[in-house]
Amino acid sequence: MSDAKSCNSSQLEENTEKPKLCPTVAMYGPYSVENLEPGKIRKWCTCGLSKKQPWCDGTHKGTGFKSLKWKVPDKPQKLYSICGCKHTSSPPFCDGSHIELPSEFNARQKACQQMHSEGIKLCTGCGWVPQW
Repeated sequence: MSDAKSCNSSQLEENTEKPKLCPTVAMYGPYSVENLEPGKIRKWCTCGLSKKQPWCDGTHKGTGFKSLKWKVPDKPQKLYSICGCKHTSSPPFCDGSHIELPSEFNARQKACQQMHSEGIKLCTGCGWVPQW
């Protein structure tokens, strides 16, 4: 991502007229998750607000985001690298998007045209979150 105004979001289909949603960054790096049960359905947090990272706890309600249902691969694996920055192009897996993200995330927030107030959970235009 080189454009501070764009967001990589798995929430909206390409070729729609809806704006892309910008998640907040839960962590600048992957979550190392061990020994997931093969075939089990997990819900990956896409907004970055969940207190149960990297999994969804429903905090996204009212933001326009929804969780990503993901089936744990049938082949057992000891460790999974699950995206924590929410900007991966291969959700829910980390693709290294977090490496250049801090400066892009800050620039996006500075360029945001929306009013940020303590009354919102998340600015979906830039990923800003009030101090909680």
